[in-house]
Amino acid sequence: MLKDRTDYLLDLDEILGPKMSARLPGFVKWFLKKRLHFKEINEFVMTAEHYAGVGFFDEALKHVDITYRTRGEENIDLSKKYIFACNHPLGGPEALIIGSIFKRLYGEGFKVPSNQILYSLKPLQEFFVPVNVMSGRQDRKITERITRMFESDSQILVFPAGLCARTFKGVITEMPWKKMFVTQARKYRRDVVPVHISGHNSRWYFFLSWLSRTLKLKFNIGMLFLVDELFKQTGNEFVITFGKPIPYTTFDSSKTDLQWADEVKNTVKSLSLDNGCTPNM
Repeated sequence: MLKDRTDYLLDLDEILGPKMSARLPGFVKWFLKKRLHFKEINEFVMTAEHYAGVGFFDEALKHVDITYRTRGEENIDLSKKYIFACNHPLGGPEALIIGSIFKRLYGEGFKVPSNQILYSLKPLQEFFVPVNVMSGRQDRKITERITRMFESDSQILVFPAGLCARTFKGVITEMPWKKMFVTQARKYRRDVVPVHISGHNSRWYFFLSWLSRTLKLKFNIGMLFLVDELFKQTGNEFVITFGKPIPYTTFDSSKTDLQWADEVKNTVKSLSLDNGCTPNM
């Protein structure tokens, strides 16, 4: 049980797990700590007014000097339970921004499936549900958590692409969307709100993702730099656009769930029009 600030500090050995941690030489661990900004994050946790819980989102955004503005909030009925389906351009800023928005709209009543690196941010663990974004295979414990999440009264935001946007032939492209949110929307009778967030990662991140594909690695090296990418966004403003809810009854047998997922993805892409930013998917 977490009791004080020190319990919320990042611990690389805990993130990697005992087996992986034992295999890595000291200089590799040093490099990972530097790229994951362990020192900056842990210093922030030790000095922040809100070092855990829902207050952490706003304070973290202020610390890294990231701002945002929203469009389409009038489309949301605060009395209804939704699945918010969002594009995945960045990996870090959108999680903090969405958390800030949902804090204002819903207090603590929201959940976000996340990768293991985001879940390792202990101050925000209560809002994240870890999923295996690399293989798509979930162990029983994680599957049970996901089921409880959809059965709860919490608002749920998902990134159906699973992985951050990458470049293909020089064009920043959202990865194909998985169908789970469509299946769960129908099963739990939750309408789907399409959400678009502006922005993109650096050329360095895109190079590492390309290198991972070229070398046919199972693990995207770029993921290790997502926290670094967050700090590179200092001073930037993002635009978050909420579309009109899509009734869960829309997802009928006229299309497969994958086809419905792709259609929602295209709806999200259309939300980037007139937001004053360069399209990023």
